Amino acid sequence: MQPETVRSVARRLENYFDWYLRMDPDASSAACELFNRFTALVDGPVNTTEAKRLLDETRGFALGCPWEEMRLALQTLARC
Repeated sequence: MQPETVRSVARRLENYFDWYLRMDPDASSAACELFNRFTALVDGPVNTTEAKRLLDETRGFALGCPWEEMRLALQTLARC
């Protein structure tokens, strides 16, 4: 993934997770918080330290391909 595509990926994932959370109101609040931090990170200036920290924290969740795509975006941000 290229750094310039991270924002477009984040917007698409935001739509997906909005839908997911409406469908599964029992979704982990910790996972929701991590995703919110991801979108804030994407919207703000690149912060590689926070991207690495968030990448580590997302390891404990298995929410399918969209979650792994978010992790790939975080890996990209961590290398910037």
